[in-house]
Amino acid sequence: MLNSVFAKRTALLKSELRKQGLDSFLVTKDVNVSYLTGFNGHDAAAVITMGRSFLFVDSRYVEEAKDCVKGFDIRLVKRSLYENITEAIEDNRLKKIGFESAELPYEVAERLKGLIKKSFFVPVRGLVEDLRSVKDLDEIRLIRNSIHLAKDVLARVRPFIKPGITEEFIARKIDIDFIENGAKSAFDPIVAADANSSKPHATPTKRKVGKNSVVMIDMGGILQRYNSDITRIFTVGSIKPRMAKIYDVVRTAQAMAIEAVRPGERIAQIDATARRYIRSKGLGKYFGHALGHGVGLEIHEKPTVSGLNEGVLRPGMVFTVEPAVYIPKLGGIRVEDMVLVTDKGCEILSA
Repeated sequence: MLNSVFAKRTALLKSELRKQGLDSFLVTKDVNVSYLTGFNGHDAAAVITMGRSFLFVDSRYVEEAKDCVKGFDIRLVKRSLYENITEAIEDNRLKKIGFESAELPYEVAERLKGLIKKSFFVPVRGLVEDLRSVKDLDEIRLIRNSIHLAKDVLARVRPFIKPGITEEFIARKIDIDFIENGAKSAFDPIVAADANSSKPHATPTKRKVGKNSVVMIDMGGILQRYNSDITRIFTVGSIKPRMAKIYDVVRTAQAMAIEAVRPGERIAQIDATARRYIRSKGLGKYFGHALGHGVGLEIHEKPTVSGLNEGVLRPGMVFTVEPAVYIPKLGGIRVEDMVLVTDKGCEILSA
């Protein structure tokens, strides 16, 4: 089953290479190597051609690679990765080799060009990332599992959110719970009480939850390599009427944006839908970041859901919808859910 998943992914990549007039592609970003091959080690590289495909690993990972990777010629890097790549290119008479221009250091690219006299390296940006932006059924299953665990962790932490407990204590409880359940935090949990919540990426402090507090928690986990990311607002006691109104605005903006999610819709329009409503309530200047981001093998990946993204939604895309309002000295409200674009609309995965 898994072998067929990776075969389909490399087939999709080869189709894109043909469209761009390339006969092969050099993959050097660890997460992209993993996505295409199933190898989860580090410092590996792959060369994918229209015929054979190669995975280059050093002695630390060669046995693991042979055990888990199918459909690739596993090559041991003995002296230099440059030599292995050059050998594969020359032996297979490759002429136009695409490479991940955003990942391969300039010096490395130049050295490879110097070694290969009869071939051309062509910089390509975001090719594998574009493929990864549309999740296959196996990925969606793993993302669901990761989200399910994150929700369970948050439910178990909820009873500790009470007066006198510090932000740091809550954040560490989240970290420990993920570890106890065979996962780990996808990022340092954001736990911010009252005025501290006006900072979008607040660092948990020794600030204590008060008798009447608003606590923002942004957290997620990595389970079987796939990420989850959700933000919830918790209240203790009574809260200021202004914060209650802001919460209602943010929740409504999120609902409107999610309602607009459907295949073929411009991504920028999803951002605009939420931003327009928040602006209509006089709070536009307090919502500064993008509406959302893709989630999968990385916690932030394509698609970026912002006004700058002129792309369109496609079935299989998974991303966050997280409108927010942050008012310095008062506090912030952010509500974040993960959604899946379906054939007819969308599904809220973290509901």
